[in-house]
Amino acid sequence: MVPYDPLSTLSDQLRKHRFSVTENKDEANLTDPVWWVGQKDKKFDWVVAATTGLGDYTEYILEYGIQIATQGIAVLDRLSFIEPVAKRKSFLLSNKISNMIVLNPRPKFRAIGSTRDSVTSCWFVFQKPEFWHDGTQITFGLDWDRVDPLPPLQ
Repeated sequence: MVPYDPLSTLSDQLRKHRFSVTENKDEANLTDPVWWVGQKDKKFDWVVAATTGLGDYTEYILEYGIQIATQGIAVLDRLSFIEPVAKRKSFLLSNKISNMIVLNPRPKFRAIGSTRDSVTSCWFVFQKPEFWHDGTQITFGLDWDRVDPLPPLQ
């Protein structure tokens, strides 16, 4: 389930990889607990969201998303997402990151009128407590063959 995808960007990518996707395009649903309860009844395995730039909506997606998914939640956000800030305190203390996939090249998140738009981004995967394991697996979403080696020392 993709809780907010007004342009179907993430949903279309998931469908290309043959995932069955239910998406929401109405931002008003994000702050509506009744809507979330209705989604819980559908027993989605995963909630998958791109939360970069969503502001306060991110907290609704995190808190409600982890509650409605049977397996967990995967969130695409800036690497700084895991900084311990007050608004994510409850979520970060209550849920363990099982996987992080650091992306390169950096995705572009251009705001209107902005000239800078690339940030180090990462998929953060939080599994439900019954699926927790020790540690966080960190992988890198890039083609290592594209990385030029340093010249040899002479």
